[in-house]
Amino acid sequence: MARRVWTEVEEQMLLTNVTNLVDERVWEGNGNGWHPGYLAVLQNQMQASLPQAGIEQNHIATNIKAWKREYSYLASMLDCYGFEWNANENRLVVEDEVWNDYV
Repeated sequence: MARRVWTEVEEQMLLTNVTNLVDERVWEGNGNGWHPGYLAVLQNQMQASLPQAGIEQNHIATNIKAWKREYSYLASMLDCYGFEWNANENRLVVEDEVWNDYV
């Protein structure tokens, strides 16, 4: 099976829909992740917003897993000396020398 490539619009729509689910607090699993069925809800929301995209539950689950992995990378970098978060630009800031040492 080919890997699905998300467009910027699809990513933003998924982020908006996940944020809405978090705000509703209906699908939270009391610290244990999400209640069963949340992927179906997200799929329905994505289908309503972007009907031609063909986004399925496995696509959503894979993308959320990738987000979690990327977040853990950022979080571990921010725990290191010299890494900062620029909230105005929503990006990581680090001097070249610190980055080279990290890599």
